[in-house]
Amino acid sequence: MKCTEVRELLGNYMDQELTESMMQRIERHLLRCPACAYEARSLEQARQLLRQGVETPMVSEQLGERVLRHIAEHFPHLQTAHQPEELFSLPLLPGDFEE
Repeated sequence: MKCTEVRELLGNYMDQELTESMMQRIERHLLRCPACAYEARSLEQARQLLRQGVETPMVSEQLGERVLRHIAEHFPHLQTAHQPEELFSLPLLPGDFEE
């Protein structure tokens, strides 16, 4: 793999969002490339510092309700569609009748 490819995928690699083969390819690259290994360590340190420094934000109930109302008024397309009360069923396929 090229360094540019590895650096683009480092975040996904650290979040373990890649296929096993891609994870292994990146690991092999990091073992051979000091520059990318340094980049990976720096990114992980930055993530750790952010996790330590950021507490769970506290929002008052009133503010939360105001924000949700504002979103509903100005962005109606973001409203969640109401689920039908009855469960729907998928159409039957020819193989469904075979035992």
